[in-house]
Amino acid sequence: MKKGIKKAHPRATKLTDEPNHKRPIHGFCYTHFNMKEEHLTDIERQFLSALPDGRDNAVTLLKLSRTLHIGKHQASEIVARLRNAGYLVGSSKSRPNGVYFIITAQEFWETVNTIKKSIQSQQATLDALMIHEERFMRE
Repeated sequence: MKKGIKKAHPRATKLTDEPNHKRPIHGFCYTHFNMKEEHLTDIERQFLSALPDGRDNAVTLLKLSRTLHIGKHQASEIVARLRNAGYLVGSSKSRPNGVYFIITAQEFWETVNTIKKSIQSQQATLDALMIHEERFMRE
């Protein structure tokens, strides 16, 4: 499939158990444009198949990691790799908390804002530590 071209799906994705990473948008299914499926590892394919659609169906990383027989830290790393590759993996820290495929604009912006807040928090922590930089000059 060429980059950016939408392909109609023969049946509604929500009604099938077909394991794939395509999700509905206005009656169509789309392919994530930034990553070719052949570059996915087996565990990443399994992870994508296990991800639910939408925030209301979010599943915790702990539950996903147990389902896939991997560690929670490895599950977190997979989320980061998939996001960096262009997959729309959302996360929520309020009920229901967990990860999911982003399917609405609200879910997209909620995830973006959560990540921005995390960056700001990390930057504040780094700034506070760097006040003491003179005491620990590198040799």
